Amino acid sequence: MKSPFLRTTENPSPGYDIKTLLGRIPTAGEVGIEIECEGNKFEKNNANLAPFWEFHQDHSLRGQDNAEYVLAKPIKFDQVPEAIEALWKIMDKYGTVLDVSNRTSVHVHLNCQKFHLNRLTAFMALYFIVEEALTEWCGDHRVGNLFCLRAKDAPALVSQIKRFIRSDGKLELRDNLHYGGLNAHALMKFGSLEIRTLRGCTNPQAIMDWLSILRRLYDLSAEFSDPRDICGMFSAEGPATFFDTILGDTAAIVRQGIAMTEDQIRDSLYDGIRLAQDICYCRDWSLYKPVELADDPFGRDPRKVMKKLGGMVAQSDAWATSHQSANEFFSLATTANTLMPIQQMEAIPFPGYTEEPEEPEEIYDTDYDVDIDFDEEG
Repeated sequence: MKSPFLRTTENPSPGYDIKTLLGRIPTAGEVGIEIECEGNKFEKNNANLAPFWEFHQDHSLRGQDNAEYVLAKPIKFDQVPEAIEALWKIMDKYGTVLDVSNRTSVHVHLNCQKFHLNRLTAFMALYFIVEEALTEWCGDHRVGNLFCLRAKDAPALVSQIKRFIRSDGKLELRDNLHYGGLNAHALMKFGSLEIRTLRGCTNPQAIMDWLSILRRLYDLSAEFSDPRDICGMFSAEGPATFFDTILGDTAAIVRQGIAMTEDQIRDSLYDGIRLAQDICYCRDWSLYKPVELADDPFGRDPRKVMKKLGGMVAQSDAWATSHQSANEFFSLATTANTLMPIQQMEAIPFPGYTEEPEEPEEIYDTDYDVDIDFDEEG
């Protein structure tokens, strides 16, 4: 069988996290939440909504009265129940009446600033595989909704994400991704992935269940240093077992909230894995070596250091033959478990370094013509 990868002269290259690639200031917390509401009588004094929530005006909302409640700052997943319960207590005390409306929704921002591209790819692959079932769970009017399009409805979303991954984050994720159920453009603005799929909720438990489902995928993504292993797991386990494996305890929540038969779930997973494999196999992850940079106390732009380090690593093999310190440096620079201070990297002179390293003679290409065959027997 023809290899899905062209032969290349590339050496292992350092990979940086999202905050470094996109030059973002580190943000604490794991999740941000936006809850759109229509009905009557909403608290809009931020002093009364503290410490968790703030009122925002959303002009797309209607009703006798409306409000959008946004977390004042990102929080840990463990704090979600407390924050949601606090908001509902405020609404109950204020006499709020919530209406069911197809104009409202709940948007969740997942902090990906510390994700390297392999974990980012793993999360998106996991989400795309189960996206059809999750969208059904989120509400009938969310399926095919133009404000939360599934990847199967707009496959160009996957194509843009693939180019971003292949370019090591150099190609911008454009604003036209904004209305995807998984909005990857939020990476450029906030360093987060925005999940826009959940309907507007009058019941706080639905929001907490949704956050539990997303947390399961968020945490699980850390276990796949090579995203291609997700496709291997699907092929080995088959769709039914795979569904239960990746959703864990939340699989029962999803099954109870959808009207899909097991055959329909299976078919949706086959559609999802075909989308997921497009990003999982878009590059050779064996050449990707995650690097973590320590925060710079001097506030220098980590992207400049990243660029310099890339030029240094590209020449490390030749230099290492006669300089033992180069071997020590390279082992530091390509190990995700080691934090390398920026000032240390800038202090290491590297022979032959140029600000704009030459492009390799053969560029990496993954427009392959081989499809991974996920037959129904796994």
